[in-house]
Amino acid sequence: MLDGSPSQSQNKSSIEDQLNELDADKFKPLLKPNQQNKPLIPNYFISDFALKFYGMNVLKFEELNSFDDRNYHITVDPVIKNAYIKDFNKTGYVLKVLNLKDSKTPGLIEAQHAILKHLQMKKIPGQEFVQNVEGKMWSLQGVTKESKEVDGPYIFYMLKYMEGDIAISKPYVPATLFNIGKFVGRLQVALEDFDDAFLKERNFIWNLAECPRILDFVFAMKSKEDAQIVNVIIKEFIEEVKPVLCQLRKVLIHGDLNESNILLKEGCDQSSVPQETRHCDVIGIIDFLDMHNSYTIADLAILIAHMSTECKCMDPLDSGGHIIAGYLTERKLTASEIDILRTLICCRISNVVVMSGYTLTMDPGNKYILSYIERYKPLLWKYWNTSKAELHERWKTILKEYGMNHLYMVKKW
Repeated sequence: MLDGSPSQSQNKSSIEDQLNELDADKFKPLLKPNQQNKPLIPNYFISDFALKFYGMNVLKFEELNSFDDRNYHITVDPVIKNAYIKDFNKTGYVLKVLNLKDSKTPGLIEAQHAILKHLQMKKIPGQEFVQNVEGKMWSLQGVTKESKEVDGPYIFYMLKYMEGDIAISKPYVPATLFNIGKFVGRLQVALEDFDDAFLKERNFIWNLAECPRILDFVFAMKSKEDAQIVNVIIKEFIEEVKPVLCQLRKVLIHGDLNESNILLKEGCDQSSVPQETRHCDVIGIIDFLDMHNSYTIADLAILIAHMSTECKCMDPLDSGGHIIAGYLTERKLTASEIDILRTLICCRISNVVVMSGYTLTMDPGNKYILSYIERYKPLLWKYWNTSKAELHERWKTILKEYGMNHLYMVKKW
């Protein structure tokens, strides 16, 4: 070749070299294969802990779905023996127990507390921290089992329960998807001037910019075909996404805009509208534990990936068009961002499928994780088998319904 462009063999070698770099020291804090991470908490421990550390008598509690932490919605007696709790929260509280790895980094909790206070000032609704009987926002505790063995220690903290319907419980009609996109645009604008030293340095397995790390966990996938497609997607990330990252906006992002972290309520005056076609407004975003320093387009890719599941009133590929339409009312997108969006969506879905498979090897009976694999694996193939050009055309057609003629507003920043 005389034009100076790399040959196919040279390009393949370059990709392999970059994959080999994944063992660099900067990635050492990331989750390792065969590492048990989810807390082991016996049921009796919840009531004892709430009474001792929060002065609360638990009337009932329910464990909420979670990937690698433990979350409990607790209902307590209105009489609380805690001088730091001034107002009783009628909807209850959420007791959260961080996984073993994150429990080693208390800066994560301090950062989340700062984020929620920052968003409150920006008029973005969110959860509130609850101080324990010592006036602290969190505590590090070992969990003593009936056998007298001690697991952990784990970080425990509490938030006020935020009432609302999680997105997955509502039909994904166009107006709801538009509202979700708009709210996420508002959220990103609100986070533009937020800064945190801990989050800026954070490396972890769910950071899309570091998605090649999931290849360390592909061994857990049962299907060779699925493992092969993940490898192909990661190679495309290295070839097409990595070279343009330096051109993109980088800020602190939520990092986990999934169908269980978006709270909705039905819009007004819909009593005569069939349940399956009612639209919803967004009342809040929860769970900022995956927040990290990354690219704004990564958050949009994560959102579209998750909101494409359970999308029964339209083709899942069209969900992104309505989300982008809402997003563009608050934030602009560049040509470079749109160009890599499909690949980033595939990377996020790959991350979910791979890490779900790995988690299932340690917790085979976890129906929540199993449902992730069952829902996201078909979606992975659907997005990958759809070309970028076809996906963009679908999205452009939808944007025209909202009076928008372009997927991006500016060519570059």
